[in-house]
Amino acid sequence: MKTKSKTEAKKLAKAYSYNNDYRDVPIYIIYCNRSENYYVDTNSLIRLWERLIGYYINGIFTSEKDNL
Repeated sequence: MKTKSKTEAKKLAKAYSYNNDYRDVPIYIIYCNRSENYYVDTNSLIRLWERLIGYYINGIFTSEKDNL
């Protein structure tokens, strides 16, 4: 799913993480520098021009900065 704002992407990822179909599955938030969009996906594969913002698992957000 593609969004224009980080806030909207976080809301969408959190909603997906509460869904029973995605229980215990990380929902990643990825920012694309080229298109200036945020993507919400279960695939954490990112390209050189993309940056991982963080992910949700069961409604709990983990920032990528926290993992450094």
